[in-house]
Amino acid sequence: MGAERSGPHGLGSLQTQVMEYIWQVGEATVSQVAEHLGRTKPVMYTTILAAMQRLERKGWLVHRAVGRAYVYRAARSREAAAGGLLRNLLERVFQGDPRQLVNQLLDQHPMSDAELAELRRLIEDYRRQKKQAREKQPRAEGADG
Repeated sequence: MGAERSGPHGLGSLQTQVMEYIWQVGEATVSQVAEHLGRTKPVMYTTILAAMQRLERKGWLVHRAVGRAYVYRAARSREAAAGGLLRNLLERVFQGDPRQLVNQLLDQHPMSDAELAELRRLIEDYRRQKKQAREKQPRAEGADG
């Protein structure tokens, strides 16, 4: 077996497939993962076991014992993983400037008027939430207070 390519989360191809399946179903045993992944190409139980143990060591999976089997679940959500990936991309590729990222997205993925309107709505929702959070913060009493 050759070296696996690193996926978007810094995981190998097989590890990424395991995580995608676990995120999809919530939790699974090694046998269940091997059965699922084996539908598209032959895969050995021991290969899946090793991949899942590595994922657990890396902090991606946790397990609990059920009888003689271990049932694995994700230690971090897909959203949390995506957020980390996006922060990394933003820092490494766009020097931490989200405007550059959005500009590149708009250049590379032309959007319909409806999609642009949805983006505007998301930005306005974000502004509103930020303003509400500021208003809820207790005001610090000054020296003249």
